Amino acid sequence: MKKIVILIMLLTLLMQVASADIVNDLEIKVNEYNENTEYLPSYLKSLLGDEVIKLVIVADSGDEIYIKAVTENAYVTTFEEVSEDAEFEATMIIGASEATVRSVMDSETPLETFVEAKDNGDIVIEPVGLVNSVTYTVANVVLKISQLLGLI
Repeated sequence: MKKIVILIMLLTLLMQVASADIVNDLEIKVNEYNENTEYLPSYLKSLLGDEVIKLVIVADSGDEIYIKAVTENAYVTTFEEVSEDAEFEATMIIGASEATVRSVMDSETPLETFVEAKDNGDIVIEPVGLVNSVTYTVANVVLKISQLLGLI
């Protein structure tokens, strides 16, 4: 019986570490992204450069992880794990599984992998409010045109 209790406690601790790992791994990728932001096409910077994003990741354990990410001029200026009840005025909500997030992070072509995951429903993006919905629609059209022209 003691072994079962110890095993359950260990698994619980490992699940918390696993969720922390995805946040830490994302923080590293955010730093890499910020170092390369200057290479983003100007249309992406202008369309998606100033956002307050609520990122919801369903961890492999089934727990939900909530992250607040703020972009200014396309740079990520805030990136922090928050509670489910954290109140902030998000301009968009993005949801994905941990496996999907990792597949994008580990990809040789992360933008293509992201677009593919979005197109097949593995990543869900919900703009908040009318203006953000219009901006998101325009960004999607620009993205599709870029794909057709082979730019992505």
